[in-house]
Amino acid sequence: MSLPSESQVAGVVRLREYETSPRPVALDAAEVSLLRGLPGGRLELTPSDEPGSYFLQATSWVGAVVLPRLTIQILPKVRDLRTVLTMFTSGAGLVEWGTDAAAYNRSDFVEGVAELVLRAINGATRRGLVHGYRAVDQRLPVIRGRMDVQQLAARPWDSWPVPCRFDDFTEDIPENRILLAAVRHVVRWPVGPVLRRMAGELLQRLEGVGDSPVALTEYDLIRRTPLNEHYQPALALARLVLEGFGLTQGAGGLTAHSFLVDMNKLFEKWIGDELRARLYPTIEVLEQLAVPLSVSPRVTMNPDLLFLRGAEAVFVADVKYKLTGGGLARTSDYYQLLAYTTALRLPRGMLIYCRADLAPDRVITVVGGNQRLHTHPVDLSGSSEMVVEALDVVAESIRKLT
Repeated sequence: MSLPSESQVAGVVRLREYETSPRPVALDAAEVSLLRGLPGGRLELTPSDEPGSYFLQATSWVGAVVLPRLTIQILPKVRDLRTVLTMFTSGAGLVEWGTDAAAYNRSDFVEGVAELVLRAINGATRRGLVHGYRAVDQRLPVIRGRMDVQQLAARPWDSWPVPCRFDDFTEDIPENRILLAAVRHVVRWPVGPVLRRMAGELLQRLEGVGDSPVALTEYDLIRRTPLNEHYQPALALARLVLEGFGLTQGAGGLTAHSFLVDMNKLFEKWIGDELRARLYPTIEVLEQLAVPLSVSPRVTMNPDLLFLRGAEAVFVADVKYKLTGGGLARTSDYYQLLAYTTALRLPRGMLIYCRADLAPDRVITVVGGNQRLHTHPVDLSGSSEMVVEALDVVAESIRKLT
């Protein structure tokens, strides 16, 4: 399930994380404007000696940027994309898919995500869409529900059609609008005909649902109920799609669509989900919880992972997708962890990482404070069994240290 390190064919440039295109890519002024309009840190452009040509440099963001005549695909360094797709679905209630090879049979990250999302939405809606009641204000020739007395009092001369207020039992509810928004985004990605056909069928199924300009906001307002319980995995994946989707306006009315995921954040979230599942119920794992750094709680910090036994903080961890190089740069990888252990008055903490330029010591003792800072790798380059084993080792180490 691997792709070449870099290849450029008619309208397609493929890079891996942090890779720079070996040859400059010809871009017109509108395309340069589109790419530079992406949020900072996604993709870097460097002018070459050839006029109108640029070197493209990927960062930790993987996915695709689709220009009118050029598609840029950024692949994870992890060669087995099943591992990355499993990370992507973490926390979405799809853990059982990790053993389903058919669910991860794509060789391209964007197509793999598209397949997972469309399969989840299809599974949630194939027996029919969830309906709900929606408050409607509408003028009708016959009374429905109740008359809007306030409108009639304010404009008594304008009494027909009759202003009515009623609750409509409809499929046009936030849950379905979020799924529709995700499918519409997937259609814009560089996916093959099979997935496009699947997306088209889902668009027909969701035909009676309206578009939402604030789908992510609506997601945050949804309450989990027995009626929408079977929608939850699809909604979780749809949210990840919406968060990774970007739209850039450019010169001449051209538009670039992008779907990019930050591997740094993806790795952090995945580690948190996996350790939470392994340590429950004896230890609770909280992510990015604000804790005071100063005596007066004006300055706070947010550890990647805080471990609680009951109400007591017993351990803390910092998660790094990639550790920096040697010398002073290596020291910075420990600074945050040291601050966390000091402020929380904990004797130990852990640095969990995926890749490192130079493997660090497994444990160091800080001069003065005597805190012991442990490091544990979770290498994603091996088989799925090896990844699971590495996670088990980390969880068991935390149990022993707490």
